[in-house]
Amino acid sequence: RTLSIRPKQAASMGNTSSSNNRRRQHGTSAYPAQRNRVASSNVANSRINSTVNSSVVTAASSINTTQSSASSTVAATALSRPGAYSVTRSDQGAQVFRVQIPLGVQPGQVFEVLCGPGNSRSVRVRCPNQSRGGNYLQLTVPPEPLTRAQMGGMAALTSATGQGGGGQVRMLSEVLQRNIEQQEVERENNTSSSNSTAPPAPPTTYMVTVPQGIRPGMQFAVDVAGQRMMVTCPAGVQAGMNLRIQTPEQQQQQQQQSSLHSSGGANSSTTSSSTSMQMFEVIVPAGVMPGQSFSLLANGQRVLVTCPPNILPGQAVRFNLPIADKSAPPIKQLEYEDIPDGWARTIRVEDMKIQWVKTKNDGDTVDTQTTTFDVKNSAYARKLRFLEGNDPRMRTGLLELVPANQSSIDSSVQRNGKQIVSYAEIAAAHDKKKFEDKAEWFQMICRDRLRLEWNEGHMKIKIRRAHLLHDSIEAVMSLSPTDMRKIWRFEFLGEVAIDAGGLQREWFQLVTEQLFDPDMGLWLPSASNQMAMRINPASEISCPENHLIYFRFLGRVLGKAMFDGQIVAGHMVRHLYKHVLGWPITFEDLEIPDESYYNSLKSLIGMDNIADMCLDFTFLENDLGENRSVDLIENGSNIDVTNENLPLFLEVNMKYHMMERVKPQLNELLLGFFDVIPEPLLTVFDFQELELLMCGLPKIDIEDWKKNTDYKGQFERTGSDDRVVKWFWEIVTEEFDHEQRARLLQFSTGTSGVPSRGFSVLQSNDGKIRKFCIEGIKKEISLYPRSHTCFNRIDLPVYSSKNELREKLKVAIESSATGFDME
Repeated sequence: RTLSIRPKQAASMGNTSSSNNRRRQHGTSAYPAQRNRVASSNVANSRINSTVNSSVVTAASSINTTQSSASSTVAATALSRPGAYSVTRSDQGAQVFRVQIPLGVQPGQVFEVLCGPGNSRSVRVRCPNQSRGGNYLQLTVPPEPLTRAQMGGMAALTSATGQGGGGQVRMLSEVLQRNIEQQEVERENNTSSSNSTAPPAPPTTYMVTVPQGIRPGMQFAVDVAGQRMMVTCPAGVQAGMNLRIQTPEQQQQQQQQSSLHSSGGANSSTTSSSTSMQMFEVIVPAGVMPGQSFSLLANGQRVLVTCPPNILPGQAVRFNLPIADKSAPPIKQLEYEDIPDGWARTIRVEDMKIQWVKTKNDGDTVDTQTTTFDVKNSAYARKLRFLEGNDPRMRTGLLELVPANQSSIDSSVQRNGKQIVSYAEIAAAHDKKKFEDKAEWFQMICRDRLRLEWNEGHMKIKIRRAHLLHDSIEAVMSLSPTDMRKIWRFEFLGEVAIDAGGLQREWFQLVTEQLFDPDMGLWLPSASNQMAMRINPASEISCPENHLIYFRFLGRVLGKAMFDGQIVAGHMVRHLYKHVLGWPITFEDLEIPDESYYNSLKSLIGMDNIADMCLDFTFLENDLGENRSVDLIENGSNIDVTNENLPLFLEVNMKYHMMERVKPQLNELLLGFFDVIPEPLLTVFDFQELELLMCGLPKIDIEDWKKNTDYKGQFERTGSDDRVVKWFWEIVTEEFDHEQRARLLQFSTGTSGVPSRGFSVLQSNDGKIRKFCIEGIKKEISLYPRSHTCFNRIDLPVYSSKNELREKLKVAIESSATGFDME
């Protein structure tokens, strides 16, 4: 039953006859009541102090926006404008109402009342056990939500390189000085921690500026190392002064700094006092000297151990690792088994940082820190250093490529100095074999631990459909990283619709469709696959004043979509997913975006006299039909390529094509993405899984795929009637699930995207239609299936049994993202 409520001051309790008559004529009303008023004897002694989440009084699913006389409250006219609106609880306190229970309502039954200004709020009430219809109740209703406009408009992008343009502004001198001081602090911390013989380093310190209006004893929020922390202003410190703070050390890191030791001591078998720590024992491999690192598998995770002083090969060392299984044995001995060659992420037991190493199957790490570039062993990973921006809502950063084994990230997620997600949880999630299980874990962490609760504040995004992109950028770029992790609700102005999830899905689809559209000039189709998009190096020409704003906005949209479990309408080239994850970039990654240039570079290896090619250290860019020569190194146009400097020529070409030519755009894309997603959570995914998480599992029509497949090599004569081909399609159709089919598509074409018109319009790197192709090869050529993504082709060995085909095919599609060399 719905009761109409007129929010006016209650009349005297003695005049009940006339008021009861009015209620019979117009429906029962609730009146604001004083908390100290004593009910008359015929009123049940029931006072209900309720909250929105209470079983007694609950807010209706749709709550109208309220207005206040406070200066920060938006007027009714402003609320109809596009923009981002923060919805928080009113600070006016709870309201108390007096309401009569409708006749016929029994104890335990629920009835509905309307209260607040203009009867704008719906509240559900459960009749108490001692009350009946006709009795009166006094209700305490929580404060109404208060809608406020996001103040300050769009936050400006800050240039970290000293150059403005593209939507960036120069860094303020005081901000620059704080960043320099912070860099010096970090350098000191890194120097002290790199000395293995020194005592444990003190907690990392950061330099922050006390905001205006803050006095001693008051708290203020700061973002350090990608985490939000609350700082209490000390005595004697005023607004505008610099303050050096320390982040709380992780308990597990403190334990780890003293956990690596020889097993020969009397106390060597003592395990950590923490029930979530596991002690492991391993024999130092031959050839490893004190101070050198070696890799092994512990608890299913790759671990990097530095040999302690005075420990020789053949001796045992023990170390602690956090684990999720608390029932594990006190000490677990490790062997060097099942460690494939290739690049892998490891956990450094000294500081619990995650680092890349390249190993051989005996556990030895491959030395990749040679001065000469090696196309087989050398790899680089992106390093993004976050810096303070002019606007606290929009930090900036510096992006660079560093040797892969020098790239490291945190192994846990923290907020306000408190650990939100531990390394043990991340390691356990990494061990999950199924992509669906990893995705479910990721969404659980985002939903239950990182997202702000509805009652803590949520966002209303109001946009006009005719100005979708403009309004969306204005709204999203006005938000802080904290706002990015709140619940969003969308409203298309002028349309009658309530966002129960459908408007949100539509918004992500429409916005990403526009941004990835090549006509925008921000993205271009890859040369090898029209479904995979690459950043347009000449995006500044298309959008000279704000092209970097578009990339920062897109990064936030991609991060928010992952955070909320939404999908986007755009597939990127493979190396961009690697950059998001911080995965190693190798020389072979040049092949997918531009196979012809990759082959031309590769052909230089082994030439007797490269000087005859008349090459120099430049690359010829084509910007909208105009050629432009770019120096790959300083004064590159005057330096000839010779056999001696060929490794350097290959290295700078790889760096230029993988990052340098689009560094400003990629920098903003990553900054926007990490405004939402903590990087340690991404370590459970490979780049293929990241694409599936962003874009969703594709809808693959197997019959259309089979119908538009060509056969060559050993299968050219028999075609689809060949028994190996039949086995292949039977495995794909009957045994592979959606994830495995998507991985097969990624393996053979470079992306999980399927053209809207189906497999009949697949294109090759020359832009021409090139259907999916299965080429039969002899097992002497390759034991495993091989792919040629530029030609949408898979080389399939002629196996003697279906079981062998199934085993080798699964290994190929599951190992293609690990750097494992199957040949």
